[in-house]
Amino acid sequence: MTSDLIFRPITGLEEIDLFNALPGPYNDSLADDLRNGRCRAEWMWVALRESTPVARVGWWSRSGSRPEVLETLDIDDTCEDISRIDVGARLLRTALTTLFPAGTLPPPYVLQPVPPTWRDDSTTGHRIKDRMEVVQRTGGKIFVERLRYRWTSSTPLPPQPGRLTFRTVRSDEEAIDLLTRILPGTLDAYSQADVARSSTADYARVQYHDELLSYSSPRTWWRIGIRSDGEPVGMVVPAQSPNGFVIAYLGVVEGHRGHGFVHDLLAEGTRILTAQGAERITADTDLANQPMARAFQHAGYDNFARRIDMRWD
Repeated sequence: MTSDLIFRPITGLEEIDLFNALPGPYNDSLADDLRNGRCRAEWMWVALRESTPVARVGWWSRSGSRPEVLETLDIDDTCEDISRIDVGARLLRTALTTLFPAGTLPPPYVLQPVPPTWRDDSTTGHRIKDRMEVVQRTGGKIFVERLRYRWTSSTPLPPQPGRLTFRTVRSDEEAIDLLTRILPGTLDAYSQADVARSSTADYARVQYHDELLSYSSPRTWWRIGIRSDGEPVGMVVPAQSPNGFVIAYLGVVEGHRGHGFVHDLLAEGTRILTAQGAERITADTDLANQPMARAFQHAGYDNFARRIDMRWD
């Protein structure tokens, strides 16, 4: 039965244990995120049956100014009643309607961690498919499946081929110009969609200011790869996120792809982060971006998980 349910946001930090009554991968960090403003109480909703949470949804943001990603979506996996999916969908629909005015697109839902072999594990696959169905019942669709990679200090540093020299980014406009030259032919689904909605030049500027500059680590970590004739062939952005060290961006200029420069850039980005004390580095790429996936594997990065991104169009 679903008629006895209450859907509401939590009141604040005093109800974090109520929100965390359902298990999830972020439970250990949600209290800190709430204190630091990366989550807000009004973004964290629960479905209650007799004061017991049976579903929850929660959004996250780097800056706390607006929700950037639907990070938490959980239903009661111990309940065998198929209505658990309906409960989750009703809760999500209620929260979406409250938080996002009509005519505005909600941020994507990012389902993670997803084991690399999730389709071969009936228990895990069932859990993941249930959450995907909750989103689909509210009009969301699968946008992209991404591979998650991890390098640890127990792995040797990737070899540097030595074909490129590296320097820092000299100006905003230099970085934006390089992004504009990298974007054509990209295999990244988000970049493809954003360019299609605007233009390569406009999206390069947005990507630079809204994405790359959002990391707290300095731009002096970034590197441009230079060929022996002085031609820039690509850029790597090693960075530090709230969750640790990351390869935030790596791209090769159209016309210079297919020569293996991705290996040079990744090796340099990894070296920069280890010089900052990184013992663990993570990075993502689309399932369809096999050249980037092969580069991570070649550099000793382990494909430890996947993630599934869903969007509302």
